[in-house]
Amino acid sequence: MRGIGIDIGTTSICLAVYEEDTGQLQEVLREKNYFLEDTFRQDPDRIFTTVKGMLDDLLLSFNSGNNDNDRDKPVVIGISSQMHGILYVDKEGRAVSSYYTWKVESGNEAFGEETYASYLSHRTGSEMYTGYGSVTHFYLQQTGQIPEDAVWFANIGDYIAMRLCSVKAPVMSPSIAASMGGFSLKGQCFDMAALENAGVATSYYPQVGADGSILGAYQGIPVTCAQGDNQTSFYAAIGENEQVLGVNVGTGSQVSLFHRKLVDTTGAEIRPFTAKGFLYVQASVNGGKAYERLAEFVKGAVFAVTGNETDVYGKLEEAGLSVPTTDLRIAPLLYGSRKGPAPGGSIEGLTPENFTLGNMVRAYVTGMALELFRMYEQLPEEMRREKREIVASGNGIRKNRLLQQEVERLFGLPVRFWDVEEEAAAGAAMWALAECKEVE
Repeated sequence: MRGIGIDIGTTSICLAVYEEDTGQLQEVLREKNYFLEDTFRQDPDRIFTTVKGMLDDLLLSFNSGNNDNDRDKPVVIGISSQMHGILYVDKEGRAVSSYYTWKVESGNEAFGEETYASYLSHRTGSEMYTGYGSVTHFYLQQTGQIPEDAVWFANIGDYIAMRLCSVKAPVMSPSIAASMGGFSLKGQCFDMAALENAGVATSYYPQVGADGSILGAYQGIPVTCAQGDNQTSFYAAIGENEQVLGVNVGTGSQVSLFHRKLVDTTGAEIRPFTAKGFLYVQASVNGGKAYERLAEFVKGAVFAVTGNETDVYGKLEEAGLSVPTTDLRIAPLLYGSRKGPAPGGSIEGLTPENFTLGNMVRAYVTGMALELFRMYEQLPEEMRREKREIVASGNGIRKNRLLQQEVERLFGLPVRFWDVEEEAAAGAAMWALAECKEVE
């Protein structure tokens, strides 16, 4: 059996065909995703047009007979999506706003004597950060920016599923709904009473569907509700293995582990996963984007001196590998933390001896790994016992050999990769295939 996985990432869109018999991706299509100029918002209809074009091209290859296994056409379409963000749709199910991604910072603006995010956290009893859908929604509500013809809000993955299936109302999976904030893990639904008590307009909240439910069909192929990209990546690479730690570095980064029981803890964000348990997650707004900023700085410096454009990533790796260890310390917290505005990173211990590019790169990557390790230390100790290895995912670590080295050193665990790239897209397809079997 084959399934199609669609991953709507912050910086890229991927569509892949997963073949269950071989456990491999047969075809992979990629396109860039874009922010609207000078914002952390995106155009939902542009994203849909891109996805539909890629999907139509792929399905045409099966229908035309040009595919080697034309009889084994995909039987289901699964969707993986960047979490937390929202857009508004009207009664016809069409977008009436831009897509406010998880990176929007409006939740850190002042609301009375605190911020929008901290106010909702205190009033609802549910920890929320800027970029969470409920926080963004509340900010837009309080500042009069919700479109007049808006009826529901939806995540971008929900919107893609709606448009593919010609459905007018969004249906959120628990994995996406929980990322909004104000969600009850025990009830698997939004805590409307707590949200209303905080003054949130709850009429815009969408229906929460059963895990992996099928929303409709596209060209006769069933389409499941979108799942969170953290869950799909973990599902593809690790599944329900409690002895493995997941480290994902994309635009942002996460440290995740699977645990079968629902444990009340302040040391982790608990996310819905499969029927067999939950994911315990520590997440950061820093990740591959922070390393990209280092590359852009060096590239700009080279251009300023020589006037030449150059691809610096290979040179950065070469320089970093030449310095196995360094006493220079860099905390590359360029984007701060999810709990508040960026406090700024830091450089310490700079000397004439370590003031070299190699030391700078090694220290920078060590700082990235140290943030991941400190997040890991905040997970409950009982869940950290007997971890045997790290399965890493995301191009931010897959393509960064230096970061792999530093993660292995700090965690004291071997790092391996699932041998299929584009874990989120693959996981979406695998999850959808599993749901098809349950339906059958």
